[in-house]
Order: sequence, then C-alpha cells, then structure tokens
Amino acid sequence: MKFAKTIAMTALTSSALIMGGCASGGYGYNSGISNTAKGAAAGAAAGALIRSGGDSKDIARGALGGAAVGGAGAYILNNSR
Repeated sequence: MKFAKTIAMTALTSSALIMGGCASGGYGYNSGISNTAKGAAAGAAAGALIRSGGDSKDIARGALGGAAVGGAGAYILNNSR
C-alpha cells in the first residue's frame, strides 16, 4: 500500500509540473516545455529517488524540495544567458 501511494504521489507531482510548463504562453506559438519546468521535473524525480528509503511523506517532501531547487536553478541559468 505504501508503494502505491509513492507511485501515485510521484505521478501527480510530475504531471503537474509538466502541465504547468506547457501552460506558458504569450508568444503566439507553443514553444514546448520551458527549461524551468524541465529543471523542476528533474529535481522532483531526483528528490523522490534520494528520499525513497522513507515513507510516502518523506518521498513527497523530497520531490517537493527537489522541484523547488531544480526549478530555481534552471530559472537562474536560463535568465543569466
């Protein structure tokens, strides 16, 4: 049961991040997923994997923290070019 919750939380977090990246518009065309969303998704996956030894709350916290760090890092790198 704990594993099913972990998979569900990871899938929900990842899909929310990916869909949020697709919603960026205002350019008149769909430019795909932004670098910030890609960084957040990669960070969420890494955070969930790093915290995978704990319970589902630990995994969710790891995914959330990883998404924040990955998204912020990608945003900074993207805007510093």
